[in-house]
Amino acid sequence: MKKMEPIMKKIAVIALILLLFFTGACAREEAVLKPDDAITIAVTVDCVSILNNSNVSQKGRDLLDLLIEKDLSDQKGLMFRGDVNIAPAQSAFHALQNTGLEVRYRESAFGPFVHSISGLGDKDAGPLSGWVYLVNGEAPDVSSGLFKLEDGDMLHWRFTVEETDLFLDLP
Repeated sequence: MKKMEPIMKKIAVIALILLLFFTGACAREEAVLKPDDAITIAVTVDCVSILNNSNVSQKGRDLLDLLIEKDLSDQKGLMFRGDVNIAPAQSAFHALQNTGLEVRYRESAFGPFVHSISGLGDKDAGPLSGWVYLVNGEAPDVSSGLFKLEDGDMLHWRFTVEETDLFLDLP
């Protein structure tokens, strides 16, 4: 009986190895973005209009103070500046998601609608406040989820209090 125990252990080990091998072989392969396949986008996310607009609600000012306190924004309203890599033909929305900031959005008939970034959301600083985006200094006329970026594009997400805030001096 004792001679069978080592044999049974060997059989169990071999069975486990085979199980792991075949399970791994059947596993779905995920698309992996290789560095040579990626495109690089320069991304800036800011809420400077809260600092520069006298019509900002107290709630908006308090939220900016909280973002600064939590180190989610600097004193000038800059929340993110850096390069992100995305797959070719991905959108401005995908690039925003790749910043690592908390992005909340709603799906709409026009694609994703960004509701808030790092807790700063629609109407938090006034009735017209919310997030808008620019690509290479221009405001696209489509949803961020539909605008396909190209290597080297400059993407700027800005929290605006009023429409005129969009083209304030860009940080």
